[in-house]
Amino acid sequence: MINSLPAGLISITLCAMFSSCGTNERDAASNGIEYWTAPSIELSKFEKQVVDKWNSTHQETQIDWKTIPAGNTSEEVILTAIATRTGPDVISNIFGGFAAQLADAGVIVALDTLPGFWDVVENRKMTNIVRDNWFYKGHIYVMPVYVNPEMVWYNKEMLDKFGITELPRTYSEFFRLLEIVTVPNKVYGLTVDVSSKWFRRWFDYLTLYASASGGVPYIDVDKNEAFLDSNYGIAVTEFFFKIFDEGYAPRFDIQDGFEKEVFFASIKGAGSTVRIKKLFPDLKYEIGPILVPDDYPENAPIYTLAESKGMVLFESSNNKDKAWDFMKWYFSGEHDSLWIALTNYLPAREDLTSNPIFTSYFDDNPTAKIYADILEFTVPLVLSAKTVEIQTSLNRELWQPIIFGTKSPAQASRDANTAIQRILKSGPSDF
Repeated sequence: MINSLPAGLISITLCAMFSSCGTNERDAASNGIEYWTAPSIELSKFEKQVVDKWNSTHQETQIDWKTIPAGNTSEEVILTAIATRTGPDVISNIFGGFAAQLADAGVIVALDTLPGFWDVVENRKMTNIVRDNWFYKGHIYVMPVYVNPEMVWYNKEMLDKFGITELPRTYSEFFRLLEIVTVPNKVYGLTVDVSSKWFRRWFDYLTLYASASGGVPYIDVDKNEAFLDSNYGIAVTEFFFKIFDEGYAPRFDIQDGFEKEVFFASIKGAGSTVRIKKLFPDLKYEIGPILVPDDYPENAPIYTLAESKGMVLFESSNNKDKAWDFMKWYFSGEHDSLWIALTNYLPAREDLTSNPIFTSYFDDNPTAKIYADILEFTVPLVLSAKTVEIQTSLNRELWQPIIFGTKSPAQASRDANTAIQRILKSGPSDF
């Protein structure tokens, strides 16, 4: 997971990079492509097979594949590599906010300017995904690899014990169930991450905001406006305030609390399904949509947030044409059945439930299909170069005060909105 980058490191790194613009190309004689991916066992299984396949059929252009080297954060490692001219041609596992920073710095390629870009997108059946979610300042800088939407899991044994046959839809319905199933300081209602790590807000507050708003993002990047003090934002803040105020979530972390059956419900992404199956095979659960406010339209679809990451091509590459050939081949579509089988992440495609190449996987993993069925109603991560600043402010002004009850929901929402508006209107990011 990507963490915050110190402003000093960003400035120093980019200064070093720009001061060496005349010499930051790799040896022009090299025909190879350096490719970095996330240090994940599951991802590495897939990448090794794909790279081996490419190398066996492209003797003239070999891929030098490695996982992102160890460091404090992936971004620090990547920026340092750029500055010292030791970075890759292509890198995967980039989330939109970091890509926006790199795009602002002019260090990654606008992929939609390359020949055949839209053909690749259309052939992989992700035209709407790209057009709706990945434009940044008029261009596409990231080729999305996967999506990871969030839903609510409920403990099946607790549902059966109390004769609950219908999963809750609204906040009030959920709280009525918590009055029944929870036991003070013993059985809690909802797992909520109490840490102040900025990226954690994707998986709780911002997920519920996506559902409360009917899919409207919490900030408008083009207009530099934030909406946390809207009716949607205040409703979500009130929900989490009540969760902590009523003792339905502890103010401390319980590792794998839902898996150990200490919690009635938990918000989890699609990638959790196989992990649970492996580590907690006896756990029984049911999956439902993200909760919505009581006044949410009865027949309206319920949206959720979907984490998504992808691949970028660096301007510093001495072999852009060959690197782009590799990317086009990588996203040809024929590799996605292997991808989902080895990684258990949903490919960023619009035909997951209709394409026969995925039928066998979903037959074996029916819970994963529940997530695939809702991809049409997912909200992407906001493409902003100021993502870390924005969500750090969200933690400081809203999340921590709500957990410990030091602000009312309305005040916390207003304070966070004011602070984020200030960030949005403050000019360029640290880059």
